[in-house]
Amino acid sequence: MSVWTADSVETARKAGWDAVLDPDDLFRSPGWLELESEQTNLPPVYYLAGTDDGAAEAGLSCYPLDAASEPWPFMRVDRTLRMLAERHGVEVGRQAEAALDALLPTYLCGGRRVPNTAVPSAPGLDADRRRQRVGELVAAVEADARDGGVASVAFLFAGAGDTALRETLRARGYLEFPTANYSTMRLPGPGFDAYLELIAPDRRRKVRYERRQLEAAGLRFTVEPLTGPLTAELVPLLLQHGGKYGHRYTAEGMTRNLELHARHCGAAAEVIAARDADGVLRGFSLVVRRGDRLYVRQTGYDYDWLGKLPLYFALCFYEPVEHAGRTGATTLDYAVATEQAKVSRGCVLEERLGYLKAFDAGTHESAAGLLRLLGQPA
Repeated sequence: MSVWTADSVETARKAGWDAVLDPDDLFRSPGWLELESEQTNLPPVYYLAGTDDGAAEAGLSCYPLDAASEPWPFMRVDRTLRMLAERHGVEVGRQAEAALDALLPTYLCGGRRVPNTAVPSAPGLDADRRRQRVGELVAAVEADARDGGVASVAFLFAGAGDTALRETLRARGYLEFPTANYSTMRLPGPGFDAYLELIAPDRRRKVRYERRQLEAAGLRFTVEPLTGPLTAELVPLLLQHGGKYGHRYTAEGMTRNLELHARHCGAAAEVIAARDADGVLRGFSLVVRRGDRLYVRQTGYDYDWLGKLPLYFALCFYEPVEHAGRTGATTLDYAVATEQAKVSRGCVLEERLGYLKAFDAGTHESAAGLLRLLGQPA
């Protein structure tokens, strides 16, 4: 087994990270890894597996998390399982609560604050070789976790089609449980008319009507670079949007997050802005281009002004589609949640599954029991 580790993105790149990177994968790109490394309270570790002469063939990002880490439910396994319990209307009993707490500290593998778990591998690597490399990486992570006194290892949002990763984790005794459905839109061609072919005829009429509504409201849409002055305009709308859905964001936290996007994504990060006739920002979406893929990352609105205008659909679908046509992007990436709205506007869903191994047998069995209560296979 040839596995080596790096404690920084720079070191990982010198060790061959770029050789295993999909050119369309934002969340394993060096800039995004740097962004994540600045937001986590414990330093990440990057694993690479390859040939004895040091040619990297697969990689895995790993984020140690503890009780002081951000309680984001798409990141920290204890919070993820609590989120699933709430979603399924299951009350978490005292024993299960103790087991969830006992999952920390944990190693989160394959991605941090995004519901997208992946093990990148070199282009052209055949299926058997990829499965071998994935197995080596998982084994190395587990060994380090045990040696470091870590309580569990989690891969929270593996794609249903990633058979190499899923089979490896099953064989190593991980619990498996559905976590989300991931939304993407594959454009059949450039231009808005091509996009309309993705949706049903009655929905096309509604889309055209919604665009007329927004035009009549005097809104104009622009694509703007993510600058400091623009960040100051975006933050209040992000806070409004987060508050509407129960997230307790702070102005300082949102400002820093946007600054990190600007610093580490550079010109690839842009803002699609909706401004009224007086130039006041009434809504926006933050998009990041990576290869042929356009990632729709964040959105915010002036809800006090908005009323019933369908600005969400314009900023998350119609204007990103127009922008993709101008820039040559062929796929839009929407992550998880609001599935009905996304499917109605042309997205397809892929099931994502979580995998968990607790090293303490009692904790592992308690977690399995909770998953059975949720009606999920464990």
